[in-house]
Amino acid sequence: MNTVKDPDPGALFLRQVLQMNPAYGGYLQTDKASPCAVLLAAGRGSRLVPYTDALPTALISLGGRSLVAHSVAALRRLGVEDFYICRGWKGDVFEDHLDELGPGVQLIDCLDFASTGMLESLRLALRHVEVGRALYVCYGDIIFRPCVARQLLEAHGDIRVVVNAAAPGRQSKGFAEVEVVSTSGVGKARLVRRIGKNRHVHEADMAGEFAGLMKFTAAGRQILDETLKRLFQEDTSCTGQSTTFTLPWWLEPVQRASLCDLLQYMADEGVSIHVAMGFGGWHEVNTPQDLQRAWNDTALFLSAEDTREQVKAMGSCLLSEANDLKRPLPIVAKELNVSLELLECLLQGNLEVSDAFDVIRKMSEVYAVPLNDLWLDADDTNCGVRCFSLEAAESSSRVLDRQDKSGHRTPYYEYRDSAMSRCSQFRPEWIKVLRVVTSGDPLDPDIQMNNGHLMMQTTLFIGPVDFYWTDRHGHVHRREMNTGDSNYISPFVPHSFSARAESPEAIIIAVTYGGAVRCAFREVSRVGATNVGKLAGDWRDPVEARKCLLKRRLDAECLTFQDLVDQLKMPPGRVEELVAGQEATALELQALAEVLHVRLSDLMVCPLKDEEEVVVTSAAGSRSKARKSRSYVLAPLARTRHQPDLKTFELEVLDAAQPGEGLSCGLHTFVYHFGSVPVELTWGKDSAQLLRPGDSAYVAPMVEHRFSVVPDAQALAVRRPNPNGSAHGLGRRLLVVRIPGQLSGETLAEYATFSAFGRDRVGAETVRWYN
Repeated sequence: MNTVKDPDPGALFLRQVLQMNPAYGGYLQTDKASPCAVLLAAGRGSRLVPYTDALPTALISLGGRSLVAHSVAALRRLGVEDFYICRGWKGDVFEDHLDELGPGVQLIDCLDFASTGMLESLRLALRHVEVGRALYVCYGDIIFRPCVARQLLEAHGDIRVVVNAAAPGRQSKGFAEVEVVSTSGVGKARLVRRIGKNRHVHEADMAGEFAGLMKFTAAGRQILDETLKRLFQEDTSCTGQSTTFTLPWWLEPVQRASLCDLLQYMADEGVSIHVAMGFGGWHEVNTPQDLQRAWNDTALFLSAEDTREQVKAMGSCLLSEANDLKRPLPIVAKELNVSLELLECLLQGNLEVSDAFDVIRKMSEVYAVPLNDLWLDADDTNCGVRCFSLEAAESSSRVLDRQDKSGHRTPYYEYRDSAMSRCSQFRPEWIKVLRVVTSGDPLDPDIQMNNGHLMMQTTLFIGPVDFYWTDRHGHVHRREMNTGDSNYISPFVPHSFSARAESPEAIIIAVTYGGAVRCAFREVSRVGATNVGKLAGDWRDPVEARKCLLKRRLDAECLTFQDLVDQLKMPPGRVEELVAGQEATALELQALAEVLHVRLSDLMVCPLKDEEEVVVTSAAGSRSKARKSRSYVLAPLARTRHQPDLKTFELEVLDAAQPGEGLSCGLHTFVYHFGSVPVELTWGKDSAQLLRPGDSAYVAPMVEHRFSVVPDAQALAVRRPNPNGSAHGLGRRLLVVRIPGQLSGETLAEYATFSAFGRDRVGAETVRWYN
């Protein structure tokens, strides 16, 4: 490499620019026109294959909109009206997204995107941007919350960059691949020292990760334009110096340089690059794992209306609690030390989520109100449905080891996520069974039982799987399962699975979910499991269960044994038998219910038989009870009377489903496609999603949906290897699992007693409890 001559004309040029305003490192010039934005979206994103086989990274969809559409929407909130999107890989696909992107969008063709860097894309875009106009520059593979963009707007200086202090790239792709930022100074005087990859910054010295988002004011834009001319040697006459100029070695060739290379060069030459520090609220989508993390961070892609509804719902919770505390809002405002106007904005939904959280946190601190009773998670569904693709499932893959008979830890299961929502208690997994056991012995040392878990589980089997479980007597059972068989496993029953052969694949769809006990987890933790056991008893022993139940009712009524004898007007000997757990007659139950002021059902015990701890249902048994409608064949899978709202089906979509019949219920629904032919899932007014084998979906209560036949040409166009191998179901076969949420039978029974004058205010309180 040639050494730079002294004096370096490039350095002298930049110093001349700086001298015009040493305090800011830019010209004394104000932003006259509305700012514009350049979005660098020309790359393919090779690490995101197969997502980027047919479209660029910037057009990957999250929350119903492409990444670039989310960025455009966030920047519009800052007053940006004109957008210049650099396109390259599969650039023609952008034409199909122009309506989504909205007005003011101009597409810039970067024909040499495969051999050039982001700096060249920026240079091409700037040819179309009015000179001297303030400018935002944004990567095309990021998604960020509006508050991150607002930080950039409010930051100091003519050239500003967003730095994510959390630096999530360290975990997702390693420190060497992170665009590291180190800084000097503090507060408004904090400036970039080093920025980019391989800048010889120690991990302990990094301030964070460059977020791919920056702003140039009109003054900063002038420096940018002149710097680009220098780097690309387009114009050197303004300095009056020799035209001899040598690029730093790390900028060669400049056509392949990155945006960070430009920023580092400017920082080296004394240009002040100010830092807008953030922590979270931002994702780079560079790998399938990145995509899944962003997909789960619901707040990233909420629309302004979604955010308003979330905040408004929290305002309703606060008003409801204020009513229960018998405090009008002016008193609440005074006691929380906030303005009444702030509380009114909360009720109307006119606050940022972070500001709403500050208010409800104060509410929880000042009054004895749990924070969880005030905070509401955002709805992460698209009009009540959340779909999860096979590619997303594959990106979540992880293999867990267990000890084998030789004492070594070897692969046991491969786990992949399926459709989940914060709105439900589902925790479903696709699990490939990796340990092959051919002995047929349930005590084979290659079989490693788990310790059981809190969640209920219902399982669909695909392929030759052996299922093992330990009953309450300590006996280990083994059952051979095949495609279409199913089971139900009670909480904390130890169990395991193994493959009977190397092929075909042995796979289970394990749908675990939390019930009423999971929802009461905090109270169980405080009261203690031992005390909860005394209150509940064990339904495997009906005598003990009845004894515990009656004692619980007597204690609640502060009734002694003699009080019960006196009120029942029964012989003491018979009352003693009832209190000891003997089964009551119908007349005795009626008398007990009247004395204890409860319903007959509140005194009932439904014994749990040995064969009900684990329920196993064969595919043949399910199909023998199948019901056929015009569109579907519904075969009931494993059921248990102890979970009356658990409804499981194998659903076959028939040729006549064009479209299929509408389905709707008050339960949460999980759907997994384990067949071989795609179907279309439609819901709402005009929402639709193609479900291919291996895809899954969550459907919220009371959302009408239907499954329909897909034309053969469309089915062939999306054909891919079946994740369930040759053991998959034939045709259009879906696993459908329905579970209750918080709206259990007990909850609905309570709601049914509410007065019609105000029951519609539940969950949507709008008025004070008095006029």
